[in-house]
Formats: sequence, structure tokens, C-alpha cells
Amino acid sequence: MRLVPVALPVGFTLIALAVFAPALHGSFLSDDLGYIVTNPYVHALSLDNLRALLDPWGEPALYTANWAPVHLLAHALEWSLWGPDTTGYHVVNVVLHALATALLVALLVRRGFPPLASGLAGLVFLVHPANVETVAWIFQLKTLACLALGVGALLAFPTRPLLAAVLFAAGLLSKASTSFALPVAAVFAWNARDPADGWRRHARWLLVWGGLFALYAAPALFSFGRQGMLAEGLHPDPWVHVRTAVAIGARYLVMAATSWGVAPFHEPPPALSWLDPWWLAGLALGGLLAARVVWALARRREEAAWWVWAAAAWAPVSQALPFLYPMADRYLYTILPGLLGAALCVAGDVRARFAPRAARPGALSPARVATAAVLVLAAVFAVRSHAQARIWRSEATLTLATVRHYPDGLAAQVVSASRAARRGDAAVAAGAARRAFERGFHRFMYFYEVPDFAAVREDPRFQAVLADMAGAWIEATRDRPRQTQADLRVRAHAHYVRGELEEAAALLEQALRLGGGFDEAVRGELAAVRARLAERRAHGAPLTP
Repeated sequence: MRLVPVALPVGFTLIALAVFAPALHGSFLSDDLGYIVTNPYVHALSLDNLRALLDPWGEPALYTANWAPVHLLAHALEWSLWGPDTTGYHVVNVVLHALATALLVALLVRRGFPPLASGLAGLVFLVHPANVETVAWIFQLKTLACLALGVGALLAFPTRPLLAAVLFAAGLLSKASTSFALPVAAVFAWNARDPADGWRRHARWLLVWGGLFALYAAPALFSFGRQGMLAEGLHPDPWVHVRTAVAIGARYLVMAATSWGVAPFHEPPPALSWLDPWWLAGLALGGLLAARVVWALARRREEAAWWVWAAAAWAPVSQALPFLYPMADRYLYTILPGLLGAALCVAGDVRARFAPRAARPGALSPARVATAAVLVLAAVFAVRSHAQARIWRSEATLTLATVRHYPDGLAAQVVSASRAARRGDAAVAAGAARRAFERGFHRFMYFYEVPDFAAVREDPRFQAVLADMAGAWIEATRDRPRQTQADLRVRAHAHYVRGELEEAAALLEQALRLGGGFDEAVRGELAAVRARLAERRAHGAPLTP
């Protein structure tokens, strides 16, 4: 038994390496670029960078829209070890996923679940297809660390409260979702049957956790909100917003139970009708779960803590506080452990009520049948996850998978624009880019960074779309509080795209005076803009269109 604490994470790591193997050599994708590849604050483990990363109001937090110094320090360490080679980053994510799973199993056993049932629950979590996005997407190291540190805090809480508080704080500084651990710890204390281990003993440390979260919340919300990540809502009609949020909750429950619906970059349609089936399913399931939670809490049952876990992990992504990208596979990562723990509690109740007192000779016991069924489910999940991991190898495979799931969505319009641009069809490319813009795609620089658009970039119809995108970016960021060097630089790019060279030069000069990690890049861009201005003056051309 002494080998179990070592063998379990090692075994889980080997399984995870096999399941996620197709993604291990995948490239940096999407947000990996901003968080790691182009982020100067993780490219050197210097004292200045350390101070900047720890500053809750500093440029790194504002640049990434998250105050997460533990997350960015981990990437800085990775960059110092592997630079642009992605294999090491992927292996770290897999190992951390296996460690988080092993800690979850340890917590289940600590809470009184049978070791076999706990191990099977851990196995299902390890290979669940919804977790592929979190493990295979490099910058989601923050979500993996968040769960590992949160579960570690819950394990340490009863006997080592100071260590638990440190782990909880470190989890918050990886990702805000670690907050799920606070209400779970409170319910664990509430449920304790031994007064010496109950609410009164742990109240002081629960207040410490609450204080840590309060100190963290202000800068975290500020950095998240100033980047425009806090959206107006899922729909202008508040009732449609509510119905859509509930419908998304139902989608999560189905995805958790079956893995059906797993996909990158979800674009769920709004629940426009009161008869929308996902809304009705979410209303019914949500009502049942809420009633079950109240019932379990009133009786101080273990089950209550795990339903509270799932609810607390879902709350930040429930759209009660609206934000961009309302649905994603990765949001299930901290929700699933709560659902698995609650499922074990329900399974235990069913077994106690319906299991025969004495098994017939030669008959399979219900426990063995259940074990076999879970192993089959885990095998199916592992096969699906292995296939899903192939999607996360490149931008091309990721985009094609998104288009396959949402053929009329934003990504599909961007792909249509790219295909038309490669054919030299500027009219179709501009139309598709316009539709992407209308669906919320404001990344005007994308069309300059991707070579596919070179053939149509100078076409007036395409330029008009890019000018509108850049104008929307300028309007959205003009009054952003605490302008950083990165803010000024990107807004300068937007003016440059619109042909407004004097405005671009002024903003780059301001960015250079402000100083920061992008000084070298800003100097080069300012020199290029000044050269264009001099060229225009020499030819007597207007400085603005």
C-alpha cells in the first residue's frame, strides 16, 4: 500500500501520455501566442520581470487580461528550458493533469469512498474527452494548476490549514476558478460529525480563505474587464440571455455524462424560444439538482459537498457575469470532479437500497457489473480523447474541426474568406470577412499575419472591411483605463490599417515614452511608420485617407 501514492500518479501519467500522444508535438495555438510566444515578460527570468508579473496592476496582468503570476511564472520557467519547442510544454501539461487526477482520487478516498470506486472515478476523469482541450492547449496550464492546487488545498485543510491556505492562494494566482474550493471546504466542515473537526474549528481558516479571495478578486476583475472580456450578455433580450445560459448548463451536463458535444471554440445558438429543448432540459435538470443539494445539505450528507463543488465551479462560467466565449470544453475541467463525486454518492445509495442481501451462487455481483461498465466507458472515452487530441496539432486542424461543428459560425466565415482569398476572389473574401466581423471577429491584424490574404489585401472592398474592424477596435479600446504599452501599440496598428499614419506614429511615440517589454518592437514599428510618412510627404500625398 505504501507504493500506491507513487504508483497512482505514475500509472495515470503513462495512460495520459498514450491517450494525448497525438497532441504532444502540436504547435503553439491561438492564445498560446499572446501568453507565451509574443509575451516578453515570460522570455526571461529576470528580477524586473518577476516584479512586473507579481504586480496585480502591472502590464503583464493587463496584457493577458488575468492577474495570474503563478501561471505566467510557470511559462517563464518553461520558456527558459525549452524556448519555442512545444514538446516540453505538452508533457508538463500531461503530467500535471495526471497529478491533479491522482490528488482527486486521494481526496475521494480521504472522504470515505472505496479505493476501487475512487480509482475508477479518477480514470474516467483522466481520459474524459472534454479534458482534451485543457491538456492539449499549452496555455491552459493555468486550469490544470488551478485544479491540482485546489484539490491539494482541500486535502491539507483538515490537518494542515496553513499549508491549505498557501495552496489555495497559489491556485487563485493561477486561475480564479480555484475559488470552487472555498465553498467545498465550508461544506466539508459543515458535514463533519465530530465537533472537534467541525465548523467551529475551521471557521477561522475559512475566513482566511475568504479574505484571500477578496484580495485577489479586485485586481483580477479589473484586468479581465478592461480588456473587454466582460461582455454585454448572450443576447440583448434578458430573458433570452437567461434561457441561453440555462441551455448551456444542460449542454455541459450532457457533455459530462456522455462526451457528446465536445468541440473546440463553441458557438451555441441563443435559446430564442420558451420551448427551446436545451432550455427546458436545463430548467428541469437544474431544478432537480438544486432540490437534491438542499436535501443533502439539510441532512449533512457527503453528497452535498460534491454538488456544491460542481455548482461553485460552474458559477464563474454560468454567464451570471457575462463574458466573451460563453461555452468551452475547458470550463468543464473543474466541474467534472464535483459531478463524479456526487455520482459516487448516488451510486452508493442505489447499491445500499437495491443490492441483494446475498448473491446467488455463480451470479455476477452488481459491484463487478458496475466496475466492468465503468471500465468500458473509460475505454470509449480514451479512444475518443485520442482522436480529439489530433485536432490540437495545428491551427489548420483546429479550425477545420470548429467549422465541422459550427458550419455557419464565426470560424467558418474566416475559413471561407481564406479560401476565397487564395482563389483571388476579393468580393467573396470581403463578404465572408464582413460576416465574421458581424459575429464579433475584430482581430483585424489576423488578415495581415496570415499569408492567404496577400492577394486580396489591397482590394478596396477588402480594405473597407479591415478599416471597419480596426475602427471598432479603436472605439473599444480608446477609453480603456490604465493604457499599457501593448494597448497603445495595437491601437497604433489599427490606425495604420486605416491609413491614419500620423495617429499611428503619435501612439507609438507615446508607447515608447511609457516604456515596457515591447520597446524593441515599438522602435522598429515607429521607424517603419515614419518612413511611410516621409514617403507620402515626398509625393505630396495626403497624410490621412
